[in-house]
This record gives sequence, C-alpha cells and structure tokens, in this order.
Amino acid sequence: MDNYTILPVPYTVGPEAYNSVAEYTRLYGTKAVVIGGEKAMNASREKLLNAVEDTEITILDFVHFGKECTFEAAGRLEAVEAVKEADMIFAVGGGKAIDTAKLVSIDLKKPYFAFPTIASNCAAASAVSIVYKEDGSFADFVHFLEAAKHVFIDTDIIARAPREYLWAGIGDTYAKYYEVSISARGESLPHYMAMGVNMSRMCMETLVEHGAQALCDNEAGIASYDLEQAALAIIITTGWVSMLVARDHTMDYNGGVAHAFFYGLCNLPGFDENHLHGVVVGFGVLLLLVMDGREDECRKLIEFNKTVGLPTCLSDIDVTVEQVAACAHTMTEDEDVRHYPYKVTEEMILRAVRKLDV
Repeated sequence: MDNYTILPVPYTVGPEAYNSVAEYTRLYGTKAVVIGGEKAMNASREKLLNAVEDTEITILDFVHFGKECTFEAAGRLEAVEAVKEADMIFAVGGGKAIDTAKLVSIDLKKPYFAFPTIASNCAAASAVSIVYKEDGSFADFVHFLEAAKHVFIDTDIIARAPREYLWAGIGDTYAKYYEVSISARGESLPHYMAMGVNMSRMCMETLVEHGAQALCDNEAGIASYDLEQAALAIIITTGWVSMLVARDHTMDYNGGVAHAFFYGLCNLPGFDENHLHGVVVGFGVLLLLVMDGREDECRKLIEFNKTVGLPTCLSDIDVTVEQVAACAHTMTEDEDVRHYPYKVTEEMILRAVRKLDV
C-alpha cells in the first residue's frame, strides 16, 4: 500500500480573526503581498495592516488580481515586483481572486494564506483553482498538492458583504452533498474518501438549519452565530470535503450534474458575468434530483429554496429550454460527470429541464 498525507486546511474564525495572522504566518517569512479584488482589499485593508503592525510581518503591496481567474492573469501578477519579492501570498476576496492567487503561489513556489471576504464558495479552503478563458468561458481545473497554509475568516467583514454572495454560497454548498453522495454511490471507499462523503451531509444540513437566519443577519450586518455557522459550512466544510474526496487530484467524487449544468451554460455569451455561480448550481441540484428519480426530495428542496429565495424553476435563472439544449452536449462531456453511477445524456438533461420549466 502507498503512504499518503491528508492536510485539511486549518482556520481561524470570528470578528477579530485577523488578530492571529502574525502567529500563523511568521514561520513562512516576513514579507507578504496581498492579491485580491478591489472591493475585498478595501474591506480588509485596515484590519490586515493593523494585524501585522508591531510584528515581524510586512505587507509589501496590495495588488489587484484582475477580472477573471485566468492563466494570463496569473502570469501578469507573477511579473509584479512586490509579488516576486514576497515570501508569501495573502489571497483576499472571493473565489476568482483566491483561485488566481493559488495559481501564482504554485508557479512561484510561495506559500499562500486565504482571507475570504465573502461566503460564496469554498475556494479559500480547497486545493483546486477553477480557471477561465479571457472571454469568461470555462477553461480547466488545476489541482494542487496542498491548500492554503491557513484560512482567516473575519465574520465582521463577511457580515458587511453584499447579501447576494451568501445567498449564492448556500446553493453552491448544499450541492456538494448531493453531488458527492451520488458520485460515490455503491462504492467501497478508503477512509479519507468515506469521511469526506459522510461529512458532505453537513454541507446541506447546516444550511437548512442556519441559512435563512444567516441571510437576515447578513442583510442587517450582524456577525451572528447563524452567519458564522453558514460561513463555515460554505467555506470550510465544503473545502474539507473537496480535499478528502479528491486526494488523488481528480474530480471523480467531487462533482456532478449541478456543476456540469453551470459550466455548460457558461458557453452562452455573457452568462458567467450575469449569473452568480452558486445560484445556478442551486437550480442544478433540482435538475440532478429529477434526473436521479428523486422528485419527492426535489419538491422538499424547492420548499427550502423558497425560504432563501433560490431558484425553483428554470425561468428563475433567465434561461430557456432551447438554450439548455444548445449547451447540453457540453454538459454531458464535463469532467464533473465523468465519474457517475450512470451515463448522463442530453436526453436526460432536457427531460428534467422541461419538468422544471414551470
């Protein structure tokens, strides 16, 4: 048998999470560069600078990552003097910013630390980057041997972020449970994968329990217990599950129809720019359940979606059956459905979409 190592990312969470930055970064050097989105860096700049004040850590610069997570964007960042000089990278923002910083980290062989400023996905705690082309269409998944050295989740910053990101994060996160459990169906799994599959249930149950109140608290700007629990499910639980079920750096148990549906629709002009990933994936779970013959469970999930305002029918994501049909072949070829208990066909997708086109 082979030896192997599993390294789920550690994290610090709370309204003053950044106070621990120096403690967990000092082993990796003294010079850091921040790579992130403009709004994210504005939201976190003061807290980050305060966190390293009077410590051995110096932040050399705050560098905007660009617009999309692309190989070209990573290349441009790698040429920035502060990025070259830094001992470590502070990846700040949402999924695209953090995923771009990951590409820079692996190319330059520099450790990175993640500072999610929104709770919309698990990019901060996962060991994969979702890479797009310059035109916004999907390009590739890039897997890493390790995730961030540490994740710092400032719930005060999360609470002041626009509500729509948490809203989308709920859909993207409960998808993990449904996709992982179907992808692993009927298989005898090694310990780490079995642990990931069983943990995935928390991606759904935590949000059913805390999601609606977390959204209310986010709208009010309150860093509440419910908001913290929802953020941890979205960022940490999902990230850990992703790592556990993909130790060999393949999608296998980590994807499914809901994500293939989203990436297929990214072939429509402007789709990715005008739709939040998690909102579309949330609808994709309804599609997945209908295709899997679980229409009763689909109806239950529709009722939950109503409580948090997530899609309940095709028109809620501004897409027609005809547009889905134009992208259906791409969905069936997506890496997310290559490892599945049955073959996903265009006919299955369109049959299910028509049932949800009400």
